Amino acid sequence: MGARTNSAVWTAQQDQWLRELYPHTSNRKIAKLLGRTYASIKNRGRVLGLKKSSEYLAAEKPGCFRKGHNTWNKGANFVSGGRSIETRFKPGNLPQNHQPVGTEIIDTYGYRKRKVRDDAPKGQSYKNWRFVHVIVWEEHNGPLPKGHIVRFRDMDITNIAPDNLVAVTRGENAVINRWMAMGSLPEGGMDVLITMARLKMVARKRKEELA
Repeated sequence: MGARTNSAVWTAQQDQWLRELYPHTSNRKIAKLLGRTYASIKNRGRVLGLKKSSEYLAAEKPGCFRKGHNTWNKGANFVSGGRSIETRFKPGNLPQNHQPVGTEIIDTYGYRKRKVRDDAPKGQSYKNWRFVHVIVWEEHNGPLPKGHIVRFRDMDITNIAPDNLVAVTRGENAVINRWMAMGSLPEGGMDVLITMARLKMVARKRKEELA
């Protein structure tokens, strides 16, 4: 996987790997995993219509100003003129595209999301929504532990049956994604892959403790 591949050729298998990795992994990491250039990953993602997940954007904040950065207009006040006051939203007014709590949608990656609240902080409306597969997992197992995500055993993101959902740590998930990028699932499917990832993480932790 270390050598660069021909950026002009993408196989169906490589496209599938890219679809699985793209929402939650940086383009530079994906490029390293697939042996391609950063530009190749970015361009192919655009061709396939792929986007980063809201969780990734919230955690990584790509393109955002770093702490301590002062903007050119810091402290400046803006006063709009003309008749703009006549068209402003009044307190308590809801926009025409407002969706009530309980609404379910399918996002751009095919995941079901449900609106669970209507009071997220300004500019963070994504916090009003939760993935339905996570809600289902929590209904049967309790709150999802911090640092964990929910995966689908059969890789079918439309199958939210409780027994098809399994929680893994983000570290285990990273190991699973790397192995999946190098080939198909082992005999025994996702459960075997998850067990292998957990053993690898335990071995890594033990090695660090003995170092």
